[in-house]
Amino acid sequence: MDYTRIHCSQDFILGECLMLTKEASKHLSQVLRKKEGTRIQLFDGEGFSCVAEITAFKKNILKARVIEKKIFRERQGINIFLGQSLIKSEPFSFLVQKATELGVVSISPLNTERTVVKLNHDSKNSRRRRWSAIAKSACQQCGEDWLPEINKIQSLETWSQVVKAKHKIVLYPRAETKLSSFNFDKSVAIASGPEGDFTQNEINFLERKGFIPVSLGTRVLRAETAVISSLSAIRTMCGEF
Repeated sequence: MDYTRIHCSQDFILGECLMLTKEASKHLSQVLRKKEGTRIQLFDGEGFSCVAEITAFKKNILKARVIEKKIFRERQGINIFLGQSLIKSEPFSFLVQKATELGVVSISPLNTERTVVKLNHDSKNSRRRRWSAIAKSACQQCGEDWLPEINKIQSLETWSQVVKAKHKIVLYPRAETKLSSFNFDKSVAIASGPEGDFTQNEINFLERKGFIPVSLGTRVLRAETAVISSLSAIRTMCGEF
């Protein structure tokens, strides 16, 4: 049976009542009009989920009792780590949503030489909270039990040195190697540039770090379109679609 899915970071112990967040309670009670006795599915973003029953509303906070033993689901398919240069707010939010639906392990916002978006400390924290909320909503909608890690905004240099993956590629329109020429397995790190793309210096740096420039064909794609296309292509090439 399909239940409304809600993210909940608490432990799912059979028979115990859990207090949901204000946001989740508002969504269930005011948007979806759920009542006491309604069954929902809770997931913690780390592979665990359970069925719970709404038991009470108190001061706009919803309580739900775990009525079925929690289950664990392994992360499905190839592990994909995305390093995305900062782009404008709405396209980046759209990218986070779709990358979550396509099952990335992590999303790392990057400052690069041609990054146009400039954020102060408060704006960085605000954007990260928004991206995390978008990822949770996307997981609730698509049935994914694993939340992607939304990392802090960092430099391209930092990310490229810490990310660990069997395959490392950088999306680059002028690359001679096509994405379709790869045989991906286990894990892949994808570096994606801003609206003006990576500079040649950045491409050279990434190559020294083991990244291979790849092309998605002759069309000039927006940053968010290029990422969604590459994620879909990789999962298709791995036999997941």
